[in-house]
Amino acid sequence: MTEISADILSAAVAVDDAEVRRQGIGFVDGTIPGYVLLMGDKAANAPALIESLTERRIVVFVTEDELVAALRETGVSLGWESRVVPLDVTSALGFVTRVAQIFGHADTPDAALNYACERLRGFSALLGQPTPNRLTGAREALPFGCALLSNAALEPLVAEWDAGTAGYRDTIGGLALDDLIQVGIEERGLRIHVPLPELPVRYSEDFAGEVVRADSVGAALYGVELVVTGQDLVDGQVTVVGPDLDARLTGDHPYGLLIEVSGKAMQSDFENVLEREVESLLNEVNGVMHRGQRANTSLRISQKAIDAGLRLHHLGEILRTRYHNALGNILNRVQVTIITDPEQMQTLAKRAQAVYDQRDARLSGMTDEGVDTFYTCTLCQAISPSHICIISPEHVGVCGAMDWMDAQAAVSIRPVGPNQAVEKEGLLDARLGQWESVNRVARKETGGALESYSLYSMMESPGPACGDFECITAMLPLSNGVMVVNRAYQGLTPGGMDWDTLNELVGACMPVPGFIGHSKRALSSQKFIAGDGGWRRIVWMNHALREELRPALELLAAEAGLSGFVDMIATEQQATSEEDVLACMETTGHPALMMEPMM
Repeated sequence: MTEISADILSAAVAVDDAEVRRQGIGFVDGTIPGYVLLMGDKAANAPALIESLTERRIVVFVTEDELVAALRETGVSLGWESRVVPLDVTSALGFVTRVAQIFGHADTPDAALNYACERLRGFSALLGQPTPNRLTGAREALPFGCALLSNAALEPLVAEWDAGTAGYRDTIGGLALDDLIQVGIEERGLRIHVPLPELPVRYSEDFAGEVVRADSVGAALYGVELVVTGQDLVDGQVTVVGPDLDARLTGDHPYGLLIEVSGKAMQSDFENVLEREVESLLNEVNGVMHRGQRANTSLRISQKAIDAGLRLHHLGEILRTRYHNALGNILNRVQVTIITDPEQMQTLAKRAQAVYDQRDARLSGMTDEGVDTFYTCTLCQAISPSHICIISPEHVGVCGAMDWMDAQAAVSIRPVGPNQAVEKEGLLDARLGQWESVNRVARKETGGALESYSLYSMMESPGPACGDFECITAMLPLSNGVMVVNRAYQGLTPGGMDWDTLNELVGACMPVPGFIGHSKRALSSQKFIAGDGGWRRIVWMNHALREELRPALELLAAEAGLSGFVDMIATEQQATSEEDVLACMETTGHPALMMEPMM
């Protein structure tokens, strides 16, 4: 590593230690995300740049006397109180060195440089001509991790500088002034705290379990949500396509949410993790109730909140803010588009489904037996306090949006959060899918509400359902099988209950043997209720759901050598009672007739 110059070390000695302790603590605890060494001759551009930096709590060291004088003339407040500090490059780096020495206990120059690069992140911003003196100052700052960013062309003046040896570019020239700050933040990984926007309603985790009932609904939306990694994004841009909340959007009006993010540490495997955060973030808005995920998302907003002035752009601004503050370690830009135009929503839905399919395919070939670790998901405890999902390669979360790879990615992003690793230890029952370690964590995370948790059974200690499920499977005793229905089906089932009645029973987050809530994709797993006989138990499905899942069910049946199985499953077109279902089973020779009794 390049050494600290003697002039900078001398400047560090001359710094007032009391001032270092008073101001340096902000750099260490994250209150101040970083610093900028501002140099150049474009004084007219400096005030707007400084305002943008200080809004982000970044300290600006103004390193040239002419620039300082010009800023004073324009009324810019200078000093530590405003975080705009007149110090030349050597003195500014001396201050940074002393902060490293005091707070990082760095007793050697190399240790100080290491601490400064990792903990006291900054960059140089050059406005105007890259004169030899300015380039000398910027190069002196390079060992401190200060990349040089400029609106001027820097090549070939910096051709001999080291390039990218520390995971960031040393010099970036030709930037638009609007991009300079954002690029610097991204290159050096500054964690920026973004304040919540002004809202016409209250925002607090106290509202996370709020229910917006039918008689108070001002807008009822239903549709799709998607988070993807994007390029050339405009951070903070929120676009609403279609009518807003004050247009009486009721009757499950089409809704689409597209969140595009980018960052040096962002990976495609993180997208679904961010997508699942939407529910908890929006449920903290007073008067908003968000349920579901992916293409099964409902959003209810109370008339009271709409009358107070709540609009869709507020929701987008909240998401952008919370993403930055909670996940700033992986992303730097967040761009949000909210769609209520029916045609545009369908376009997004098609795009989203292709992404969902691609994500789901990642688990192809993985089995529970092939891993040593399962994961928890307690994300929905804000709305269902005793809820927990145990996630394995063959047992996705109740919502279907969180699978084993997503949970693994979530833990890598936030080691302390709603997803935690569970070592697969102490097998109790291979048929039911019970382990001592799983039962132990289920008891702990639910406050003792659950004593045991079966991954593969709906009859013995099934897991709870938070209400975000797409389907419900229920036992049909007379048929020795099960029926599966999804929320789109409005009629009565052979069990004598419609979706709303079943939903009240299953969605209360207290396990009811013989009933489970789950995702559509769960039905493609060999482990789906395997402890009770598995997919062969399915004797009735609503017709639309059966046809939608026909390919997945036919694949399971083909692997088992059971041809024609899907057509053995009765629908509302053949059976509306248990007696009708049994008659259909006898006609088709359904395999459930020959299986052991479920009870």
